[in-house]
Amino acid sequence: MKNMINNLILLTMVMNLSSSCFNNKEGLHRYIYLKSNSANTIYFGLSYAYPDTSINKISMVPGENGSIAHKIPSRGQSILPADNFVYNPTMQLFIFDATTIETTPWDSIVAHNMVLKRYQFTESDMQQANWTITYPK
Repeated sequence: MKNMINNLILLTMVMNLSSSCFNNKEGLHRYIYLKSNSANTIYFGLSYAYPDTSINKISMVPGENGSIAHKIPSRGQSILPADNFVYNPTMQLFIFDATTIETTPWDSIVAHNMVLKRYQFTESDMQQANWTITYPK
């Protein structure tokens, strides 16, 4: 019983420490907010392959196995976990037109670079932007 209480206390301390790391001013912010000001539905995809800026490192085809297609309705928003910076200190976000993603084969989108907007940012960039990316500005 004593071991169970000690483990519970230890678990509580670890949870409090990790929670404070995400909430304090020096620690990580929990989310990156992606807001769409577009009148059209969009998709976005992330790449952690920087300095490779090509879009062939992400899978954006809705419904495919392993798809990483994220849809945002007109004037909608989405959130991304800020801990994605663990994969690479520079993240890349690609914005695509929903009609293009839903009607054009992915290999054609890649070959013709059919991206509406690219963003490259670091954690410092996100701090300066108040953890928000707005498309279009």
